[in-house]
Amino acid sequence: MEQKGKHREETFLQHPVLFIVVLVFGFVLMDPFEIGPVGGIEFRPVKHDIAPYKHVMASWPRDNKSRLGNGKLEFVDEVFGPESLEFDGFGRGPYTGLADGRIVRWMGEDIGWETFAIVTSNWSEKLCARGVDSTTSKQWKHEKWCGRPLGLRFNKDSGDLYIADAYYGLLVVGPGGGLATPLATHVEGRQILFANDLDIHKNGSIFFTDTSRKYNRV
Repeated sequence: MEQKGKHREETFLQHPVLFIVVLVFGFVLMDPFEIGPVGGIEFRPVKHDIAPYKHVMASWPRDNKSRLGNGKLEFVDEVFGPESLEFDGFGRGPYTGLADGRIVRWMGEDIGWETFAIVTSNWSEKLCARGVDSTTSKQWKHEKWCGRPLGLRFNKDSGDLYIADAYYGLLVVGPGGGLATPLATHVEGRQILFANDLDIHKNGSIFFTDTSRKYNRV
């Protein structure tokens, strides 16, 4: 038995590629230098009292006619990389953030899409408006200058549009659009690296997600 075990060990060491793969896997799993997206973050369990899954699904509205499957693709080659969709308090829209850094609004068949807002004064058509290329790696080196608006939410009372931008944090723009005003770029002394989505509570509080504490979108 001892000789057989020794033979297995020698066989394993005779395959350096397999040995290196195991070492790399172990290194990644342990993450000793905390280079992973959640490295160095302490997690603690939080108990929530939520309704049982069966109870929630029993009252969940269902599309028994599969109407979503009959949908058709709209605005082909008109907008590139649309993210969050929103309608304002007057029902106008949709509004959406694009890969080229703009927030645009649909104005109907006669007008089409118009630029409603931008998140930074760095934005220019020459630098940022790259059409279909704005959704590819060709845009990556420009994103931090042009912005990448992701989450959008309207405050229905004030008409203000709140924006979560992957590079510029949390911003707001008035009902008339234009250049958005920064609201938060840091939280508790740490820079917001990848603001993703947000929501507005009825009491006015704003909740938003930051996808990573170490890495930006690109």
